[in-house]
Amino acid sequence: MSGQAVRPSAVALGTASLGIAAGLWIADHYVAAAAPWPVRLALWVALALAMVALAAVLVFERRQARHIEERSVELEQLSGELYRANRAKAEFLGSVSHELRTPLSAIVGFVDLLRDGSYGELTPRQRGPVERIESSANHLRELVEQVLDLARMAAGRLEVHPEPIRLRPFIIDVVSEMEPLAAQRGLAFAITVPATLPRLVTDSGHLRRILVNLIGNAIKFTSSGTIGVRATHVGDADLARVTASTGRRPLLLAYTSWMAVQITDTGLGIAAADLDRIFEEFEQVNAGSRADSQRRGTGLGLAISRRLARLLDGDISVESVPGSGSVFTLWLPVDAGQVEGPSSFP
Repeated sequence: MSGQAVRPSAVALGTASLGIAAGLWIADHYVAAAAPWPVRLALWVALALAMVALAAVLVFERRQARHIEERSVELEQLSGELYRANRAKAEFLGSVSHELRTPLSAIVGFVDLLRDGSYGELTPRQRGPVERIESSANHLRELVEQVLDLARMAAGRLEVHPEPIRLRPFIIDVVSEMEPLAAQRGLAFAITVPATLPRLVTDSGHLRRILVNLIGNAIKFTSSGTIGVRATHVGDADLARVTASTGRRPLLLAYTSWMAVQITDTGLGIAAADLDRIFEEFEQVNAGSRADSQRRGTGLGLAISRRLARLLDGDISVESVPGSGSVFTLWLPVDAGQVEGPSSFP
């Protein structure tokens, strides 16, 4: 306890002590003439015991206060150290990721030149290794981008630049970007995005990153079948019905109109016990062997996607049946002024 401040509990104890002493003195004054000396002695013994008890309480309270103050100082120091350590980690990750991204981009650029024949035509024997170099470099660059995004989020440097977006052409463009990856695994896309959907006002860069992560995960964990991409407009009543049926309500803010973009696959599926864990940083479920880096990844894609969705005032929910596939739903708010017609969620 600080020596420059008097705690209210100490004042209360002192006041109580004075009150007890005054009460006993008055009682002794009135019984002095009539009561025998043992009664008066008992009164003063009671006063002494009360004073000792109050003194013990006061000493204990001061020790407790001193201990609490010392612990508070320690916690403040630990909090400051954790903040500085987290800031240093974020700056280190951002710096290292940036330094790695530059040479990786150069490698990918030179591989493109080799593949295009700028340094002479490649023989069939050379073309295979060059394509593997390109694939590995692109994969590593994607991992670096994920770490860089995580560092920006930890440092609070990720900004949102909203703009009007027509969802159908936007999704078709993203799917076209992912088609070569799906074709390598013999997968097909099934796109259901009506042209009549209301416009979204959101950050196109963050939205693209979310969709690329979700579609990329669907491709990664699906060995055969179809990747479905579906978008529907969902009203508040439909949202309550849909989430009640699944028992997994997304974390949404106070909007009354939503766009639900669903990515479905026919892959491995996810156990119910892992549905929350998959959104934690560096957590992996159904990861391949250590040699299969394309499938293992870093365990950051879904964590980053959910953070980005919540940065856009939305969320990501998931439903899955092991062995049958998964459905990831990206929820995004819709401007009430853009809504035309009723909800279309089944």
